[in-house]
Amino acid sequence: MQEKELLVRKLFTKMLEDAAAYAKTEEYYAEDMKNFNEKVQWEFGPIRGYQIFKGTEYSFKIDAEIEDPDLVLGCNDLDVAKQFLNNEIDHWPDFVKTDFQVTAKDAAGTAVQTPVGEISGFAPTAAPDSDRSLNMRLLRIPAFRPLMERTADPENSNDVRIPINESLGTWQNQAMPLAVLEYFINKASHVYLMPNCPCRVIADCQHYDHYEFGCMALGRGVLRLDTHGGMASKEEALERGRRAVEAGLIPSFGRLKSDTILYNALPEIGDLFHLCYCCPCCCVEASGKDAPKWLRKYHVKMEGVSVTVDNKLCTGCGECFDVCIFGGREIVDGKAVVDHEDEELCRGCGRCERVCPTGATSITMEDTSVERMIARIESHVDIT
Repeated sequence: MQEKELLVRKLFTKMLEDAAAYAKTEEYYAEDMKNFNEKVQWEFGPIRGYQIFKGTEYSFKIDAEIEDPDLVLGCNDLDVAKQFLNNEIDHWPDFVKTDFQVTAKDAAGTAVQTPVGEISGFAPTAAPDSDRSLNMRLLRIPAFRPLMERTADPENSNDVRIPINESLGTWQNQAMPLAVLEYFINKASHVYLMPNCPCRVIADCQHYDHYEFGCMALGRGVLRLDTHGGMASKEEALERGRRAVEAGLIPSFGRLKSDTILYNALPEIGDLFHLCYCCPCCCVEASGKDAPKWLRKYHVKMEGVSVTVDNKLCTGCGECFDVCIFGGREIVDGKAVVDHEDEELCRGCGRCERVCPTGATSITMEDTSVERMIARIESHVDIT
């Protein structure tokens, strides 16, 4: 056996063994794996082995193949195998450029092999349900967690969605969402406007303009951007924000390493603020509702925001369920429920209140919510 093959086999064996320790120590393992039942066959060149995930139970075997696997993962390039197993791939966009292959069964039960770069589950909601589901399955396999953590950088990345509901009143004597946007835009050293919304372009949005409400970037980090778009005045940015809010789009912003990677603005050093205007039909965050909790828990609602349902007024019509892209709504016994079984998926965006025909849904905000949210975001990113 050649030296490279020996090294990959050693790293592969360690990965299988580490997953056993992970199953015993990871805080959210039981919750993330309770409905996860997968037989995973790994193939790195001539090296074989498998894992069996059965809820919280885990087993593995090296130098073996399992009958009728649910997933077959791996690649023939041992250099790529070494990089993957040794956690040397910088982030997910680099990973999808490799020859790593994913084989999964389609709806008819036929095994279909696909290069990882062609699985579109991390794209917006136009991606097929099967692709989104497949990527969320991969993220429950312990070997993929370090790669996604390097991509999302959840310890440093921090974001928020601003409810645009009139019921929340004003902040600094202005409509709350516009006042918050004006605060950050006016404070920014640089303003960069994207020519479109990538989510709506990719998803071919049928409800909102693809180009009028494009994303923005603020701070010194925009000088590193290598993408379509250009520098703009604060007046232009404020006007875009005003029109987006009037159109019913939710401002979503903060420090996001994944966007910094996407727009070729590395290194990510906390000086780049990303601002998007999200629709309920195409937002890339929609796939996050199916993500494991270890990743999902880093995305929280705005401080002091509460969403409640009055059961006496709720008719169970499902309007709120249809616009909730985060999975924070369910219809239980004919009534809408927020974060059923304490799943903590609601992001407090307020779309549900805007569409509720009976006024059963209410969104409220504590007096210090805006100041606390600003302090949190500014502790993670400097836009001056």
